[in-house]
Amino acid sequence: MNGMNSQAKAVFLWGTKEEVLSRSRADVPAFRLCRAGGELPPVELPFLAPGAEVVRTIVRGGRVVASVYEDEDAQYLLAAGVLPADLAAARGAQATSVFHELEAVLAEAGMTFAEVVRTWLYIDDVCDWYGEFNAARSAFFESRRVFETFLPASTGIGCSNADGAALVAGAIAMRPKRAGARAEIVESPLQAPAMAYRSSFSRAAEIITPGARSLFVSGTASIKPNSHDVAYVGDIVRQIDCTMNAVKAILVSRGRTWADVTRAIVYLKRPEFLNAWRAWLAANALDAHFAAETVCDVCRDEWLFEIEVDAVSGLRVI
Repeated sequence: MNGMNSQAKAVFLWGTKEEVLSRSRADVPAFRLCRAGGELPPVELPFLAPGAEVVRTIVRGGRVVASVYEDEDAQYLLAAGVLPADLAAARGAQATSVFHELEAVLAEAGMTFAEVVRTWLYIDDVCDWYGEFNAARSAFFESRRVFETFLPASTGIGCSNADGAALVAGAIAMRPKRAGARAEIVESPLQAPAMAYRSSFSRAAEIITPGARSLFVSGTASIKPNSHDVAYVGDIVRQIDCTMNAVKAILVSRGRTWADVTRAIVYLKRPEFLNAWRAWLAANALDAHFAAETVCDVCRDEWLFEIEVDAVSGLRVI
């Protein structure tokens, strides 16, 4: 594994509002919030060509919520800490609003939702209203014809935020500037498309440029093949193995191995599940610090484990 994963080595737990208020890490999307001076913390984007630079930052609600990058291949937008317009609104209204806010951020960069490749949705009390959130997301995507353009990879996970919002969003978007630069949706060989059970995301997505290929595997959990049913209810050991097999199949389908993973975040339902995760890593000859390890609520009560990974090949030296 290369040096890109060095930021993900420490065990890092969050979940309560108190923990959120006291901790910040640039490599964990939920914590890519602005600093006191109003700027986003530095974040490595391995798919950028040498010489890429931030061409502008975008401010919403008095703080920086996005940086726009350009290189010879494309324009990119990294958004983080995007909040609903009204934090006192009902949760469903906040879910709708956060997508409108993200759309406004994209518009300031001259981009549209069709160019979003990857999203993160950190949702307070996620199991209480995940169905309502999903309905709001699907309705927005229908209204913007996202299902007909590019359905992004995504993570939707339970985590509070320092602003007390029902949810906070982040995203990566890409607008190609020349031939050979594009984004592709990647399906899972072992899991049905998420849209098969009306969840509005792709299993993975890939940014492809002449110099690098960056694969973003969505938050992945244990489901039975060709269904949306939870596999191995109550069994953390088998849920981890099922999930990791599904992720590995996606990697292999795009010519990757575990050695190509440059960033990973594990989401554990309870702290005591850390031992099972570490045991799986040892049994599969992977480093104990393979991923940033977190404790927060996975979006269905029966899911005990989730993971997201990025894998880059043809990595440029930035």
